[in-house]
Amino acid sequence: MTKQESDQDKNTFKKRKLHLPRPAQFVITGICSAVLGGAVTYGYLYFENQNTPLASVEKVYNQLQQTYYKKTDPSKLQQGAINGMLSSLNDPYSEQLSGTSQDQINSVIQGTSFGGIGVQMQVKDNKILVDSIINDSPASKSNIKPGDEILSVDGKQVKASEFQKVSSLVRGKKGTKVTLKLKRNNSTFDVTLTRATIQQSTLSIKNIDNATVITISQFDSNTSKDLKKALKKINTKKYPKLIINLQDNPGGVMSGALESASYFVPNGKKIMIYQSRNKKKIIRSSNKLSGNFKTNLKPIILINDNTASASEIFTAALVQNNRAVTVGQTSFGKGTVQEVGASDNVEYKYTIAKWLTPNGDWINHKGIKPTYPVKDSSLANLPQFQTSQLLKENMMGLDVAILQQYLTALGYMSNHLTGVFDAQTKAAVINFQKANDLKSTGTVDLSMRQSLYLAVAQKLQSNDPAMQKALSLNY
Repeated sequence: MTKQESDQDKNTFKKRKLHLPRPAQFVITGICSAVLGGAVTYGYLYFENQNTPLASVEKVYNQLQQTYYKKTDPSKLQQGAINGMLSSLNDPYSEQLSGTSQDQINSVIQGTSFGGIGVQMQVKDNKILVDSIINDSPASKSNIKPGDEILSVDGKQVKASEFQKVSSLVRGKKGTKVTLKLKRNNSTFDVTLTRATIQQSTLSIKNIDNATVITISQFDSNTSKDLKKALKKINTKKYPKLIINLQDNPGGVMSGALESASYFVPNGKKIMIYQSRNKKKIIRSSNKLSGNFKTNLKPIILINDNTASASEIFTAALVQNNRAVTVGQTSFGKGTVQEVGASDNVEYKYTIAKWLTPNGDWINHKGIKPTYPVKDSSLANLPQFQTSQLLKENMMGLDVAILQQYLTALGYMSNHLTGVFDAQTKAAVINFQKANDLKSTGTVDLSMRQSLYLAVAQKLQSNDPAMQKALSLNY
């Protein structure tokens, strides 16, 4: 994470207040805060007063450094002490950051950019299609259109079963060229584009029936800006209904949620209440957040039990100001705010406050109940495979039972959950492989697992009960 250093003190950096997501969980997707600032000084501490609370920690550190039977790594001891303090809080949102968790928070705070051409893709009917095109990108200045099928990238044929690999082929170093073979109706054509820096958006837009559907996968530093652009372009005469899909949105940057909510909430109204440990309440209103942009649209918001954190701030702000209704399941219920701190080369996050809804409710562990409850699809509750071992005929166990659940849900088997990889299961596997351009081996490897996940995600997307309910509402 980039630390913002000043000329006066290179050991200080600006605190970033985040509204971080719940612990990571598996979500199948087709695309894949600085608030109330301040400064913190970090570095090694020298304890002149041996009665300070951390004097004993320093004493143990010095003893281990001097007399432990083998040489110790100072940075590991330091990290261990920090980990111990954070663990003692018994707070799942207070932890040291490293590896993937640190990278994820970096991308949320800073936004993610890459070298590419600016197309978002989806799999539909076992084809890889252009789903949408990013504004001011190389693709937006070409003849590529949403709905075009991608057949190959730089001469390499692409398959729906290898969807995850396609983006790596399209992306590349800025200034390099890439050629796509596309199909539209019954004609094929090539498009060669020069890659540019693309700011990845957490927001996607499509039109269904008489509705504009805006899906926000997470609130990052660019979400509110992207949402404003999207709202300005809606053709309200042709698409009078607005649906904002926050299903499986785990949260993100709090300021992004506040600014996004301010577009819908009239000036002078509360968006959120921030309460620190001294019980002092700070009211965040919509007055200065929206940049003078307002919309009269009143969206239908889709939520589920994975809608958490910053997405709950956004939802509560609109619902309790009578600017939206919700459809789906009760949201996750995360009512705390985290901050990122640092000590030398160690970064960590910890909880610093509660947040309350405009009505003063604390939704922690309670969530937001939907205006229109809708049961989730059984497809959304299918488990992940527990191992990566190759599954084949005559095997038995939990992963075979999970395989049979997927094949049943996708229509390749019926009521045959035995946990035994028998001839009927093998036949269903082969039928699935043929339908999805996979080798008809009759065995289940990692590639087929990914294809099963993807097939379920596609079916769930086209048979989403909450979306169907939202489209049917006269709102």
